[in-house]
Amino acid sequence: MQSGTRARSGGSRPAAPKAPQAGELLEARVAQLWFWEGFYSRYGVNLERHYQEPLVVTDLDLFAFDFTPHLSQVKYIGEVKSGTGKNTEKPLDRIVWLRGLRELVGADAAELTMARGITGRIRHLGRSLDVTAQSLEDFERREGNAVGRLTDLGAHGVGALHLEREIRDLCRGEAALDRAFKFLRGEVLFLEPFLAIKQLIDLLQGIGQHWTPRIQDDEARVVRWLAAESVSILTLKLVAAASTAVTVNRSDWEGLVSERLAEGAIPMHEMRKISDAVDKYMAGVLAAAKVAPEIRTEAIGAFLPEPPQYASSLAELCWRLKSDAPVARALPRQLDLFLFERLVKGRDIDPLVAGRLGLGRDSFGHMRRLIAAFLRACDASFDELERVLTSGMVSGGASSVENQDGDSASS
Repeated sequence: MQSGTRARSGGSRPAAPKAPQAGELLEARVAQLWFWEGFYSRYGVNLERHYQEPLVVTDLDLFAFDFTPHLSQVKYIGEVKSGTGKNTEKPLDRIVWLRGLRELVGADAAELTMARGITGRIRHLGRSLDVTAQSLEDFERREGNAVGRLTDLGAHGVGALHLEREIRDLCRGEAALDRAFKFLRGEVLFLEPFLAIKQLIDLLQGIGQHWTPRIQDDEARVVRWLAAESVSILTLKLVAAASTAVTVNRSDWEGLVSERLAEGAIPMHEMRKISDAVDKYMAGVLAAAKVAPEIRTEAIGAFLPEPPQYASSLAELCWRLKSDAPVARALPRQLDLFLFERLVKGRDIDPLVAGRLGLGRDSFGHMRRLIAAFLRACDASFDELERVLTSGMVSGGASSVENQDGDSASS
């Protein structure tokens, strides 16, 4: 990545983004509901960049993750339809559609939210296909119970949607930042954990090159948002990777991590076959050229890929996550809200919010510092990100979650 965007070099500021449509606003609200009901959730997730094939469906309205007590990852998808006109799709059609989409992305269950009414028969048919169907009234009732006044916190809510659209438009001013934004808003969520971790660390290393202390302009806003999203998703993938350690001996774990990090799109067992074939071929060539035996020996395995230098650090971090699974299960959601509140929005975290998510626990502070140390070892951090990850809930100032009368929000 090359440092500097149009905003920093004196170019014109991008035009204000178009106002979100009703369906997009509802997607953001449903994703927010899912978050407060216990899921790590995202909305408007692009499918095309991952599958690299023309698709009738271009994105997932909602994509969410949870973890079992043994850290196995569970995936959920959702679709939102805010229209009520004659041309609005019928609930049963969308349920069948969601069933197929669930199979495509490997999700365990799905949820349909429609503004038009949902009959009891439709609900029953949906349940038989592992698709929950609800009306807008059903959603609003759940929203009132689970979210209440805890709106627009972290990466969720209508305010976060507006911010994300602003960041998207600012990223379009530079190709590297645009690629980073699109990667985070789609492809990375579909990658297997170890490949995603490698690419996210590469991305964070590049993002850090754009950070200039004491200059708070549009590029700084972009860097903060991209860094928060990257570390948030990285934490999700770290916990998913840690689940692999549940049935592995500690003595074998580091070797397994090194192997998984060394492989790319091609599995390691296939790479070994290719490497063995190359070794045999090169051994014959070198022998025919009468190359010294010690040089021929050194050439063995040259084609086999090597893991990154941080493989050992990653193995240790994942093992610690696996060893404290109850803490690890909650960590992606905790860090998601924490980073967006503290790094992106620069706000203190209300004690009631911290209490609801367990952000004040020593275990959360310890895990944040472990992740900060890992990023530092990978050269994938910068001073402001490091400061936020190792600081407390507040930076001095009033509580950020207040209603118009100044009362603190409650759960």
